[in-house]
Amino acid sequence: MNAAEKIFGEHGFDGASMREIAQCAGVAQALLHYHFRNKEALYEAVFERRATTIRGVRRQRLDELFSSGRAVAIEEVLETLFMSLEDLLGEQRGNLRYYVQMLAEVTVSPDERSSRIMKQFYDPSAEHFIAAFRRVLPDLSTEGAVWAYLFAIGARMQAHSPSDRAGRLGAGSDPGTAYRLLVPFVAAGIRTTCALSALPDSQTRAAPPRPAGRRQVRSPG
Repeated sequence: MNAAEKIFGEHGFDGASMREIAQCAGVAQALLHYHFRNKEALYEAVFERRATTIRGVRRQRLDELFSSGRAVAIEEVLETLFMSLEDLLGEQRGNLRYYVQMLAEVTVSPDERSSRIMKQFYDPSAEHFIAAFRRVLPDLSTEGAVWAYLFAIGARMQAHSPSDRAGRLGAGSDPGTAYRLLVPFVAAGIRTTCALSALPDSQTRAAPPRPAGRRQVRSPG
């Protein structure tokens, strides 16, 4: 499974081969076909292994929060959603870079295979968090909660990214900084979304802001 994750992460689904995965794992290619039938089944198995563990840890944390008998803040729900992959999977960050690459690919790809993987392995967890958002913020609409979750996941993917783009743009080298900023950043956005959910549609369609430092020219008459 580790070898498959490495090869799929490096070459994508189309670029990876069962032969190369078998060589990386040090097993006969026939053994892969015996256990996984084909490349697509192995590809899905890699996601299932990681997603099952992640989903279990998060669900346990959420259950503990809501069974505490006290009011739960949106920040606490987000802290569970934004647990680092190292904490969720019990592995070092460098060992997870191939999984992060695979996850990024299926998250944005519109093909049928990627949609099936997201629906089967990740949508159940998404629905759990969407319900948690609405539980702690009852005024948040279902639509608002869905988009809040998707925007939150987009922000989290940047924190997970091993590309070091943040470093190239001038951020520090501490990988924990991104996770510390995520919760207050996203919580503020969700609370704003919650406030907008309570307004009539006509009031949420605000005109775009005018560019600063530029005079508005009115047409004659």
